[in-house]
Amino acid sequence: MWKKLIIGVIGIFALLVLVLAVHIYQVSRPKEGWIPSIALSRIDFPQGIDSLEAVSIQTHFSKLEGIKDFRINATSGHVVCLYDNKIWQASDLVDKINFNFSLSAELYRPPADMLTQSCPVIDKTSLTYKLGTFFQKSFEN
Repeated sequence: MWKKLIIGVIGIFALLVLVLAVHIYQVSRPKEGWIPSIALSRIDFPQGIDSLEAVSIQTHFSKLEGIKDFRINATSGHVVCLYDNKIWQASDLVDKINFNFSLSAELYRPPADMLTQSCPVIDKTSLTYKLGTFFQKSFEN
């Protein structure tokens, strides 16, 4: 009886892992003809910005078509913008800030070592990370 129970539990676990793998494959494969149009960019202000400038920039950009979300952190001196990249390019947003508000904003470019990492906050010793890495490597072409 114990053998049947252990075999059944292992079988169910294997089936669930298989279902998870198929699900990850289905949701992560590129869809033909589908091009994502939402982008997220960070814009830095090396000299910093004050709270009044932050409010005026927030007001101006939140009214523009194609801007989904625009968040300013005046303390750290950066903006995070969620936008439709069919309408805007990140460099256009930086140029618009610099032109309209006479600031020296620049587009944030992460260092090369950061680009090679996956999610920077995930615990790389966790089971979730290990399973995700396994499935990612399994489905790479």
